[in-house]
Amino acid sequence: MLYDVILPNLGGLRGVDFEATGIPSEAEFLALYKARTGRERIDDFDYFKAFSFFRLAAILQGVYKRSLQGNASSTTASQFGESVDELARVACQTLGLSF
Repeated sequence: MLYDVILPNLGGLRGVDFEATGIPSEAEFLALYKARTGRERIDDFDYFKAFSFFRLAAILQGVYKRSLQGNASSTTASQFGESVDELARVACQTLGLSF
């Protein structure tokens, strides 16, 4: 998921120069994963990736809401609300949907 985003307090890899950093690109990472697991393909990859974005958005919305209620365990919980729209947008984009 982090290949497609840069999130406040969480970071991400969007815009990283993978060749310069030595971090494998998403395509390279998937090729390594398929080779090591003996898979020729990963069915419905975009669906599961989008689901993961939506899931994280829901979790961060809950953390943000708890910060507004004053019962969050993290002092930076209020900052996670900034990521919710971005995660939903990227999830929709992954599936070719408008946001």
